[in-house]
Amino acid sequence: MKKTITLGKDDKLFIKVYHIGYSKQGESCIFLLYTSDKKILYSLAIDCYEEEQCNITDEILKKWKLENRLDMFIWTHAHDDHSIGINKIIEKYCTKDSIICMENVFQIKEQCSELCKENIEHIYNLNYKKRAKNKWKINPLTCFPALLDGRQFNGESDIKNLNVQCISPFPEIGGMQTGRINHNKSCIACIIKIEMKNNDINFLFAGDMEYYTIEKLIMEYEEYRDIIPCVYNYIKIPHHGSANARNMIDFLALEGKKSGFASTSVFVNKKLPDPQILQKYKSVVEEIACTSAIDVPQYGTGVVCLTFDLSLKTVTPVFYGMAEYVHFS
Repeated sequence: MKKTITLGKDDKLFIKVYHIGYSKQGESCIFLLYTSDKKILYSLAIDCYEEEQCNITDEILKKWKLENRLDMFIWTHAHDDHSIGINKIIEKYCTKDSIICMENVFQIKEQCSELCKENIEHIYNLNYKKRAKNKWKINPLTCFPALLDGRQFNGESDIKNLNVQCISPFPEIGGMQTGRINHNKSCIACIIKIEMKNNDINFLFAGDMEYYTIEKLIMEYEEYRDIIPCVYNYIKIPHHGSANARNMIDFLALEGKKSGFASTSVFVNKKLPDPQILQKYKSVVEEIACTSAIDVPQYGTGVVCLTFDLSLKTVTPVFYGMAEYVHFS
């Protein structure tokens, strides 16, 4: 059952989206719904990374005073560039009332890196030998089309519902692997859909979704179009802007309308993002940013921060560190 939040007519609402990226690899995202007096109504963190003891996810959550208050944490998949520092974030910001969604890694722990094994052990021990009433809300079986979490809003505000909808993995793709596991096929991706009186506001956090999963999403679109939009106010571009997820552009083009804003991060050793792929995203997205300046040889850490004013229906981007708009010649 959804938790209910009562708002007054004068409550002004805002959304912050942070996309954090590091100089060589690694990314995470944070989503916050809050009032003008900085009261948090919903909080979600996705993945984590550290570089030279710098953990910007931790810094931002601490700034918002979210110790023991995070509503949801998603570990999209067990690759190191999405995983360093996760145990610290869970220990510091989550409680047994937080929802923790993750790839089903418990059965494939020995195929994971040593770093990811530490995260798996930490999460496993949260519920080890705990009585049912004391167990944490850990969901290692997250898959399409599960509703992961939500809030219902009462009162005179324009906002009606917030839904966190899983769009990846598909059980027949990610859940039926044998042999060496491809974690991208099991990667969790989600939509946050804000239902307002007169319009919806949509956010897509695509993780490292890969080609066949996105192809399946396109096939299921007609049946699930009521819960899966293809036009978004914000998109976290899948798989660092690689050709492995190029058909996301086809999905976003299904309604023939452009989305608002998208961002990506770098994976230097894999030469990502691919500039040609980002160029194609311009056909379906108005503005594209990257957490690092990709047109210079010296990559760096950066944060793309978007503030959505739900009353004025505006979005304000701010870039920190090396983050900037992607420039096309």
